[in-house]
Formats: sequence, C-alpha cells, structure tokens
Amino acid sequence: MAEGDGVVSTGGVELHLTNSSGTLTKLLGVLTLNAPSLMIDDAETTDQDDGGVKDYKPSMGDYPELQATLKHEPGSATHQLILEHLASKEKRPCKIIVVKEDDTRQEGAGVIFLKTYVPDNAGLGNRREATLTGRVRGFARSDEVV
Repeated sequence: MAEGDGVVSTGGVELHLTNSSGTLTKLLGVLTLNAPSLMIDDAETTDQDDGGVKDYKPSMGDYPELQATLKHEPGSATHQLILEHLASKEKRPCKIIVVKEDDTRQEGAGVIFLKTYVPDNAGLGNRREATLTGRVRGFARSDEVV
C-alpha cells in the first residue's frame, strides 16, 4: 500500500457518548478530537553490568486523556448529554470514528469517564467553543472500516 500525504479533507470524525439510559449518542459540533492510542511506560532496569548506561524495559500501558473541542451551544442536546455524563461520575461506553486518508472510516470503542467540560467565555463576534476531556480505558479499533 502506498503512503499518502496524511491529508484528510472530508472531515467526519465522530465522538459518541452513552446517555443515562445506555444509548450511544453522537456529539454534534466536534471540531477536534484526539483518538486514543496506547502509550507504554518504561521501567528502568539498570544494574552494575550495564556499562554506565541506563537500560529500560516496557512497563504499564495507558491511554492518554481524550481531548475534544466542540462548538458550544448552551442547552443543546450535546451540552445536556455531556453535563449529565460528567455529573454521573460513571465509566460508560464510548465510540470514536476517524476518517482515513482514503475517506474510509474506522471505528473504535471503549469506556470513558469525563473529567472536564469547559465552555469558553462567549466573546462577542466569535464562535463559542467548549473543551472536553475524559479518560478512556479498553479502547480498541476495529480492523474493518465502516
């Protein structure tokens, strides 16, 4: 498969959160989203036989915080879903769809608890935005495109 230039010009990234009744619901107005990727910590294993150079081995895995920027509309269904999920302090199923360079879509799923939801200060003449952060666990991407 040939390497591309990394440009995706069609948009279409999606973030779905689970509401209080267990239904996955697409958030509207997503502007940016970092799809979680496994990050591996390292553990130092240096001993007296390492010739004065530190040595490491792979250690615990983790997923960095999910971060999203959304168009902010106070009182919207997306706003209400986020507030309810945040206040619940629950880990709930989530789904992320990313668009690949060839315009196919790849789905990933896991569980998430939300940590922060910060709407902007509503400056005059500007688009209102909000930032959302959460901690994802057990995130797995499908091998198939949807």
